[in-house]
Amino acid sequence: METKNLLNHELSRMEAFRLLSECYFLPSPGLSDTLNSLELYLANVSELAAKCVQRMRKDIENGQNFKALKVDFAKLFVGPYQLMAAPYGSVYLDDGRTLMGDSTFDVKNRYREEGLDTAKDFKDAPDHITAELEFMYYLVFKEIEAFSDSDIETVIGFIQKQKCFLESHLLAWVPVFVDNIFENADTPFYQNLAMATQKFLLENYQIVCAVLDSRQFNSEKNVEINSIQAQ
Repeated sequence: METKNLLNHELSRMEAFRLLSECYFLPSPGLSDTLNSLELYLANVSELAAKCVQRMRKDIENGQNFKALKVDFAKLFVGPYQLMAAPYGSVYLDDGRTLMGDSTFDVKNRYREEGLDTAKDFKDAPDHITAELEFMYYLVFKEIEAFSDSDIETVIGFIQKQKCFLESHLLAWVPVFVDNIFENADTPFYQNLAMATQKFLLENYQIVCAVLDSRQFNSEKNVEINSIQAQ
């Protein structure tokens, strides 16, 4: 792949992480613009995920009731009594479906290793789906920054960090999270969001593995790829 095309691909991958993260906030009037941009970026990275987002965008354009979306959002991700699709990694990774468990502190430590912390106005746990997707955005951003400086060793280092974070966190819990959304959502919008997330994360894992394999890096951990195949 030519350098210009490679940069465009990685810029699309970076922005897709950021915009996908925004889809897991409470729906707002700006959602249509977010989906339009997300679809465009995903078209360069994951056509299957882009098609899911296209269906989400058309739902909004065809007059999807925002009140229904907000009710579904609350039911799935907020409660108050039971979260049908808890958006926290520790619920799936730690014993007892607990919040702020060992895996949460591992996530927080990974953020701090990169000089990051959750924003003061961010009221959720560090392992919330939005925060983890934004962390992947940051890691791709740093990869692109190093690539622009022709620092290939640092580029590979950030790609390794992406692979490790996908293996240890996002791909370790998001498949079950996605299943919960798909089974419990009352709107096609959130079912398509679940499928888009699943397909996009799988594409990313395949991308980073291909790059590292070409550099003869060994995987730290094997991931069950079949566990996140498209529904």
